[in-house]
Order: sequence, then C-alpha cells, then structure tokens
Amino acid sequence: MTSSSSTATARTSSEARAVARTQTLIKGTNGIGVVRKTTLPGGLRIVTETLPSVRSATFGIWAHVGSRDETPALNGATHYLEHLLFKGTSKRSALDISSAIDAVGGEMNAFTAKEYTCYYARVLDADLPLAIDVVCDMLTGSLILEEDVNVERGAILEEIAMTEDDPGDCVHDLFAHTMFGDNPLGRPVLGTVDTVNALTADRIRRFYKKHYDPTHLVVAAAGNVDHNKVVRQVRAAFEKAG
Repeated sequence: MTSSSSTATARTSSEARAVARTQTLIKGTNGIGVVRKTTLPGGLRIVTETLPSVRSATFGIWAHVGSRDETPALNGATHYLEHLLFKGTSKRSALDISSAIDAVGGEMNAFTAKEYTCYYARVLDADLPLAIDVVCDMLTGSLILEEDVNVERGAILEEIAMTEDDPGDCVHDLFAHTMFGDNPLGRPVLGTVDTVNALTADRIRRFYKKHYDPTHLVVAAAGNVDHNKVVRQVRAAFEKAG
C-alpha cells in the first residue's frame, strides 16, 4: 500500500515535471548561442536562442497551419486569417497594434505558407516584453469581425490580381498545381477569387478555433533574451486568454 505522503510527493513531482519541461537543445559557447525549449502543460512550445552580444530581439509565433490544411471551399482561409489578426483584439484596435511597435522603432509582420503561418516582431531587447504582449494578444484575443472580413476582402482580391500579373508567381502556382493536382498542396496560398468572396467571419472563426490551439503553436525568441522571462510572460498571456 502507498502512503498518503508518498502519493502526495509523487503527485507534486509529476506536477513539477509538467510545469518545468525545459530542455537545453544547444549548449552554446560561453553563454552565446544557447538554445532552450520549454513545453507548457497545455502543449505550447517555447524556444529561445540567447545572443547576449546583440541589442535586439525577435519574437514570433509559428502556427502549424497553412493552405495544405484547407478544404477546397476554405482555400485562402489561412492567409485571410493572417490579415484579420492585425485588425484588432478585445483590448487593442488595429491602430494600437501597429503603433505600439512603431513607437519603439520596431517592425512587425506575418506571412502564410503552404504548411505554416508566422507572426513576428523585431525590437530592441528592452522592448521585448512589449513585443511579446502585442503578438500574444493578436494570437489569442483577435475579434475577427464581419466588417473587417469585408474590408480585407478587397485587399486580398488585389493581392490575387497582382499575383496573376506576375509571371514568376504564376509559374509557381502552375507548377504546384501540376505537381500536386487536387491535393491541398496544389492550391494557391491566397485562394481564388471565388473562394475568397465566399468566406465569412463565422467560417474563419471556426477555422481559427480548430487550428490555433496551443498544441499547434511554437513560440520563438532570439537575441538578447532571457529564456525564463520569456516563458513566464508567454505563459501568463496565454493563461489570461483562457
């Protein structure tokens, strides 16, 4: 029979391991180039590379979702969603999001590929907490309103038109379609005029809920960063979002 104290100790040890699942992936040299990874209990992975000689830091969140995860009717939803996460959250407007990073001389952007999506900000190391707060807020608190969907539709249709006018982009899409056919990898990342016109806020919100689970995300930070501080702030942001 196991004593209650032994059971409690085992439970405490298990919980501690769940909270502190941190690995050093690359030891680096003299504290330079150390790469560490922490996996939170909910499955969110946080990876940092410490480069103390620089005065900048880049923070990003990678979502394991791209155009290959779309059905034919949802072609373009991943890229559409990328646009919408910049349009405002429950505590920031679109202007607040962009001006927060601009005000400290940083840069912020995102991109969508066939197998992943990335949102990132590059700032001075002293402003890393701000970058973490803004990017995490975008990923966890975006409103995805119908009015924003309608506004961004025009911008995305313009992107499609520009792609069709660019020979290099056309060849890339034709090659993918020839190689992969009706497989999702053969479809354009931007979607088509018909699929983009058919997407609604409700359909995009459901796509977001399905694919932006913490287990599908990897948080990465590089530069003059402290791994433990990054983990604490990211964890607090995601726990607050529920």
